[in-house]
Amino acid sequence: MALETFSARTLQNRSVLGVFLMIIGIALYGISDAFIKHFIETYSVYQTSFLRSSMRLIPLCMAVFFQGGFKQIFATKVIGWHGARLLVSLAYTYSFMYAFSIASLTTVYAVGYSSAFFMIFLSALLLKEKVGKEKWFAVCVGLIGVLIATRISHGIFEFSALVILMGAFLGALNKVLMRKLATTEHSLAIAIYPNLMMVLVSLPFILNDWTVMSWYDVAVFFFIGLVTAGGQYAIAQALRFAQGSTLAPIDYSSFFWVIAIDCLWWMKHPDQYTLWGAALIIGSNLYILYRTKIEETKEICYDK
Repeated sequence: MALETFSARTLQNRSVLGVFLMIIGIALYGISDAFIKHFIETYSVYQTSFLRSSMRLIPLCMAVFFQGGFKQIFATKVIGWHGARLLVSLAYTYSFMYAFSIASLTTVYAVGYSSAFFMIFLSALLLKEKVGKEKWFAVCVGLIGVLIATRISHGIFEFSALVILMGAFLGALNKVLMRKLATTEHSLAIAIYPNLMMVLVSLPFILNDWTVMSWYDVAVFFFIGLVTAGGQYAIAQALRFAQGSTLAPIDYSSFFWVIAIDCLWWMKHPDQYTLWGAALIIGSNLYILYRTKIEETKEICYDK
């Protein structure tokens, strides 16, 4: 019965809901990343990775009992795809965790927006999605907005930027593989597996390099776990409801959370360049939604 349930799972063409869930997931990740950047100055990359993954396993595993139990959630016939995705996810996570330790939050996000290009390219290559020129145009406009808002200097292609670019490519590939898995796998399984992998891989490194923590920090890491668990699940669901090429430009929405965090946490306020760039980012997201709705309407008309 469990295999019948998982094999019947299909991708759904509900782009507006997918975009909404992606925005929510990205916002939750932005909040989490701010805390991670704060703590990574005190704790190692391995300890931070271990704590974030182990803490978010708690709410995810609790949710399993409300979604049908472990047997139904983890039933699979595509273990090879899971393995490939886990390796990509592991490399992607460590790339960005390391980037947070050597670059500013704004720089990491700004260079990381290049994932939209990788996302659209990989969606077309691996998932055979049709990518129109309008979507490419929206991605380019959004990227221009990011460059204006951050005013990246000529030193962008330093080692830290190369690390972020590698992470951006791996992040895009990770999302494409999630989209592939969403055809048969439960969203909770897609969210839980990489966290288990991260815990197991990080554990040997922290045994001899563990920094004693206060109870306050433990509580904050538990909060980070809740936030990122919600973000992971929202993104996994978003990739079930909308195409990867449609969701790619939505990554730019995280820039607004970076601005808000900079204002509230580090007291850095946006200037006119940031606001002009933000306007282009908003415009690119609205345009891609507009084009998506037109495409969906045409498909419905053709079906009739």
